[in-house]
Amino acid sequence: MYIKLTSFFKNYKYFLLYSALTPVICMALIYTVRKYPRIGQLYASYIFPIFPNTLGRLFSPLPFSVMEIGLYTISFFIIIALLIILLSIFHKKARKKLLLYVPRMVITTLCFCSTIFLMITLSCSINYSRDGIAKDINIVPGMASHDNLVDLCLLLINDITSLDSGSTEIKAINTASLQNDTKQAMMTLGKKYPSLKGYYPNPKPVIMSSWMSDIDLTGLFSPYTIEANYNNDVVDYIKPYTICHELAHLRGYICEDDAGFIAYLACSHANSRQMRYSGTMNALSFVLNALQEDSSPEEFQQILNQIPEKALIDLEKNQDYWQGHEGTISRISEAANDTYLKANAQAGGTKSYGRMVDLLLAYYGLNSQSV
Repeated sequence: MYIKLTSFFKNYKYFLLYSALTPVICMALIYTVRKYPRIGQLYASYIFPIFPNTLGRLFSPLPFSVMEIGLYTISFFIIIALLIILLSIFHKKARKKLLLYVPRMVITTLCFCSTIFLMITLSCSINYSRDGIAKDINIVPGMASHDNLVDLCLLLINDITSLDSGSTEIKAINTASLQNDTKQAMMTLGKKYPSLKGYYPNPKPVIMSSWMSDIDLTGLFSPYTIEANYNNDVVDYIKPYTICHELAHLRGYICEDDAGFIAYLACSHANSRQMRYSGTMNALSFVLNALQEDSSPEEFQQILNQIPEKALIDLEKNQDYWQGHEGTISRISEAANDTYLKANAQAGGTKSYGRMVDLLLAYYGLNSQSV
């Protein structure tokens, strides 16, 4: 047994060294940028852009999500491997042959897990310590009153009214035009704010989008392939905003409130009326959720009564859609996402999505910092 272990360590020493040191190095990097955020900002500005410019460019021309296909492929091989292992247990010769491959399987698994951790660290975890979008565009989130929240809500409702609730036209947008419009919106925003300037790969619709809905996701940034994936099964007005949200992650803005606010800015500055409608509707949803918790039922209903009829129909469609996908899987997914966000220093967990309201208030000068 001792000889076999010695042989194992000797034959796979470099692989073992890689799988052991990689997590240690990753943890050291995460600790360093949390203790010294300036390093995190320098990384986001000068090192992270290498990934969108290499992996992002490499996979962008492909019409499908490489991450999605990769997940299916890995899952397939895992199932096949498990079946082979189970069948081999009942055959003596096959069992002996299988034992010869155990060391290689262990090493492959260890190296694979270490590589996954490394990619998440380099493309996500370090970027949590960068400056937020508020600092980069010179706004200061702060305390706001109930009246400020009402004013913001009415401002967004007025924007939707001026767009004449043209949400029905969004359904006519095909995948290609949707991809081009969202990329163009982000590039246009990049001309105004330098931290958003750079290469944007093509966003990818997920083939099994209904599965994404079952786990409560509208979009997903892939840290392994540097792709912006989006759920193509959701209500139409959600899609442009979601794509811009995921593209914001590719500029190193990993925090959800930052990415959501950037998506709103990109959509609201776009030439397309459908894009502007999408951004405003999604922003309004965040504000309505905050206002509902801070208002009486009567006051909240008065606000709802001012929303155009077509916009209300869209909001109801979206609510009905997600109610149809509620279940144990979505609750488990939300809990996992909450844990992940907290592990990356977002103390509010999934509630960090709601902090976008503070950014909207600051952007429109509706908080104490604007006085």
